[in-house]
Amino acid sequence: MQQILKFFIQNKVGILFLVLLSLSIGLTVKSHSYHNSKWVSSTSFISSFLLDMKYDVTSYFNLKTENENLQLQNRLLQEQLTNQGPNESLSSTVDTLYSIINCNIISNSYNKTDNYVMINVGNRDGVYEGYGVSLPNGIMGIVEKSTKKYSRVISILNTNLSINAKLKGTNQFGSLKWNAKSYDVMVLEDVPRSASFKIGDTIVTGNNSLIFPKDLPIGIIKTFNLNNNSGYYNIDVKLFADMTNLNYAYVILPKEIQEAKKLLEQDE
Repeated sequence: MQQILKFFIQNKVGILFLVLLSLSIGLTVKSHSYHNSKWVSSTSFISSFLLDMKYDVTSYFNLKTENENLQLQNRLLQEQLTNQGPNESLSSTVDTLYSIINCNIISNSYNKTDNYVMINVGNRDGVYEGYGVSLPNGIMGIVEKSTKKYSRVISILNTNLSINAKLKGTNQFGSLKWNAKSYDVMVLEDVPRSASFKIGDTIVTGNNSLIFPKDLPIGIIKTFNLNNNSGYYNIDVKLFADMTNLNYAYVILPKEIQEAKKLLEQDE
């Protein structure tokens, strides 16, 4: 207490000056509309600036939570899209043949002849060999190997992989392969001469697969040519997904795949 009193006594002149200065500024601002408006404007600007800073800082620290929420929403939408028919709306209720789990991309290659992607889900999450992996705007590949926590996916940018795909809205299908020429273009081979299509038409997953549901978007027709010897088209398909910039994906868990596989094996 004595130290505080001593401080005020030693600095009484300076403290008195600050008090009088504050009073004079207050009286001036109050008695003159111009000064009053400038003061209000200045304080409003400062308040807005501080609020903007607070919002920016808060938003930055909430990015992780917001990103997780967006991934959850995207997963739910992807699951609805995966299980709906081509003429069903997102709000329709259908018997789900697939369930979806989202995952993060650990590593991704796209500049080799045979490329692979590593994801952070595995057997403990119900992910096993042969399961398809999709993207928000396309397909990514098929699980080749899985451990307890991780899985290695054969990318669609792999010359050893072939995906059943078709012209959207038709039953004209072929085999989608990568020719290792461009990371954003694949080739849909063996499309019959009778097929009707044009540049810009959409290519989707086909009906003849237990891995991917039908009608998942893949890309659009870029160019095509007819092989007169075989009588089939080869179609260049520009992918919707940017395979060089992958952050997260969805593993498609087919609920009845084991039963279907056993049935097919009995027929062989």
